[in-house]
Amino acid sequence: MGGAEPPPGSFVGGGALKAFEGVVKARRLGEKDGSPPDKLDDQWTISKAFRRDLETHFSGMGEHATALEVGSYFGYTTRLLSQLFGRVIALDVLPQFLAANREYNSDRNNIVYLQFHTTENDWSIFSVNPIQVVFLDASHDFEAVALDIENCLRLPLVNLIIFDDYGAEEGVRNAV
Repeated sequence: MGGAEPPPGSFVGGGALKAFEGVVKARRLGEKDGSPPDKLDDQWTISKAFRRDLETHFSGMGEHATALEVGSYFGYTTRLLSQLFGRVIALDVLPQFLAANREYNSDRNNIVYLQFHTTENDWSIFSVNPIQVVFLDASHDFEAVALDIENCLRLPLVNLIIFDDYGAEEGVRNAV
């Protein structure tokens, strides 16, 4: 995402884009600063505490499972999920985010990237995949989250839905 310009329809600020470019550059150079930002620095990612919780609960347990990440942004969480699960299907409505995600995770070979709109596209395409875990981080309004939950529960093997922004977004809390 060169040039630090947000994609059309995005609410991401220029600061988050510049930080992303810095993280990608640092990762390419093998520097420690290539780690993802905290939610305090980029509101569209997860917190370091949430990252640690995911590592604690899923390390060594998900290596044979597939996770569906609904709303994948720059790929910070996708990367963690790809380390915890055998396969990750990363969805985003914006192709620019999918491209950034792919760039950030270019060294990971267990991620599939799909452009997908949760309220306009057909979720049944995922029913033929053995998806056990869903990381739900798309729209945060009640109606969209409730519909996302309903669609996730229709997937035959899903036994866990992880909700991002449960504590921060009323729409997510009310839908859950």
